[in-house]
Amino acid sequence: MKGEDQLKQELNDFKKEKDRISNIVGQIGGSKGGSNNNLINMAFFGILFALIIFGGVLKKISLEIEIAAAILLVVLKIAWMIHEAQKVSHFQFWILNSLEFRINEMNKKIRNIEKTVKKIDSNNDINGNREKTDI
Repeated sequence: MKGEDQLKQELNDFKKEKDRISNIVGQIGGSKGGSNNNLINMAFFGILFALIIFGGVLKKISLEIEIAAAILLVVLKIAWMIHEAQKVSHFQFWILNSLEFRINEMNKKIRNIEKTVKKIDSNNDINGNREKTDI
């Protein structure tokens, strides 16, 4: 029964940790980022549409200025996309770094457990109290 209680406690701890991480991920890159991206995309497309209307249809803007403005908007959009990709890459690096830290922490604990088990086995061998057990 003690083992089952311990497993239930570990499962509850895991669920709490999962919920905590989900909340952190939601705060960092949740739904706010999507609405900002949609707003910026709509602004870019709106400006491009206005350029086409004023330059092509109404002939209020010269063709050279229209093309230069369109190229500038495309360059700005590419810069925005690179910025967003950099944010995602940074977040992925942060997640991988925290996972590596946790794995190293667990590895240290396992080494300590192995040392303790070896010490107990050597003490049992010295005292002649060794029982055959299959683990």
